[in-house]
Amino acid sequence: MSARGFDPELTRPAQNGVYFVGDDDLGRLARTAARDELQVCRIDLDGCHDRHVLLQRLALALTLPASFGHNWDALADCLRDLGWLPAWGHVLLFEHADGLRRAAAADFEILLGILDDAATFAGEQDKPWFAFLALPDDVSGRSPAAAPKACDPEPFSESRKTMQNIEFELEGDYVELNMLIKLTGLCDSGGAGKAIVASGAVTVDGKMELRKTCKIHAGQQVVLGEVAIQVLADSR
Repeated sequence: MSARGFDPELTRPAQNGVYFVGDDDLGRLARTAARDELQVCRIDLDGCHDRHVLLQRLALALTLPASFGHNWDALADCLRDLGWLPAWGHVLLFEHADGLRRAAAADFEILLGILDDAATFAGEQDKPWFAFLALPDDVSGRSPAAAPKACDPEPFSESRKTMQNIEFELEGDYVELNMLIKLTGLCDSGGAGKAIVASGAVTVDGKMELRKTCKIHAGQQVVLGEVAIQVLADSR
């Protein structure tokens, strides 16, 4: 396995993240995780071609609670707290992930964002949390969701002349960035919003923002593509 030239140490939360690996790497990773007394969960994505099948596979493989809502937000909440799988850290191994990547690219990207968010959250709690997705050799390494690339704002300079403006009125002191994207109708869930932010596609007050739950206050402007969101104070 190669991820930016090194194998992540599974006992180090500082290296938490989402990684693309080869099929042959999963067995070794499972043995290493078991040796370090981490909880190992294997998810087979063979034949998985859309979000609905994906959520069913995850619910089965992770023995998700009966209350699991089978939507992106419910998945994000569950992966942040795998308390029914007691361990000091978790390693998720996704077999045959390339089928989903090819059949449902948007769903695949949202999954990456949700996994990366869970890994980040666990790191803040000083707990190991890794997700490894088996993909062809030409896409192995650290996933784009875990290591977003900077966006060059210049290509949007012309389109901004016809940019769509949305006014969003707060119902409190702030709104989290991923939820703002959802509430303004630019995506269908908070989990999808997190994936969009992680991709580097969002700016706040002219600067790229990668913190998925960044607090947005009145007076700030959020831009996604050709849409500018003006955040207004609560008028009540």
